[in-house]
Amino acid sequence: MNMRNSLRLAVAGLSLLSLAVVGIHPAHAQTPKTKLTAVQAEAVALKKYKGGKVKGKTPLENEEGKWQYGVMVVAGGKMHEVMVDANTGKIASEEVVTAKEEAAEKKAESAAKKGGKMKKSTKKTKMEAGEKGEASEKK
Repeated sequence: MNMRNSLRLAVAGLSLLSLAVVGIHPAHAQTPKTKLTAVQAEAVALKKYKGGKVKGKTPLENEEGKWQYGVMVVAGGKMHEVMVDANTGKIASEEVVTAKEEAAEKKAESAAKKGGKMKKSTKKTKMEAGEKGEASEKK
């Protein structure tokens, strides 16, 4: 009986070790190679919004397969989310956001990460909603 338990324990230990070696654990994920740093991305965003100020940290995000920095700039009394391509340095997209929208987005991303896989970003949904609002305003 002790021999069986020892064997089971050994097999379980080897299984966990093999998973760690293969790189299944998210802590082993590699950081992507980019040409720009977060500070350089912030400079690009501030060039667009002169007199603006960067708010918070500037995360590197994978948006639909492209690495981009999400720079939050406060300018003209509004908060702008400026997505700067991490390889080209060009502004990929920008939108006016509220603190409430950003908090909801962070909460959704955090919940998705805890669930084991990332859900589709809410940024696209917000942009689509903004485009629909602009279309209705033009009518």
